[in-house]
Amino acid sequence: MDGKLISIGGKGPWKCLIAERVRERMHGLLGRAGLETGTLMLLDPCGSVHTFGMKFPIDLIFLDKNRGVLKVSRNVRPCRIACGGIRAKAVLEAQTGWLPELARGEVAVIPNLASRKPIQ
Repeated sequence: MDGKLISIGGKGPWKCLIAERVRERMHGLLGRAGLETGTLMLLDPCGSVHTFGMKFPIDLIFLDKNRGVLKVSRNVRPCRIACGGIRAKAVLEAQTGWLPELARGEVAVIPNLASRKPIQ
């Protein structure tokens, strides 16, 4: 998995693990004991997340096609399903507890990701 530095609405930078392959996206954070403070995982494309089999609660940031924040779901516990809605195209996952407040529309800046695939 690639690791990049990202920011959202000028907040950050944070380390971002990018799940690029289908298998990586399906697996996500399953099997991990946790994530370090300041580390996110990007699932793209992705509009909903399940936490069945997770060992810790997570915060989710659902992003639209332009990487704008659509919705933030905090403290999503294991054995739950969270959906970002029909406009959600990607999700950032973080271990609960450290993310600052993020407003709807703030843009996630993920360097060199646009060259990987065009925004649909």
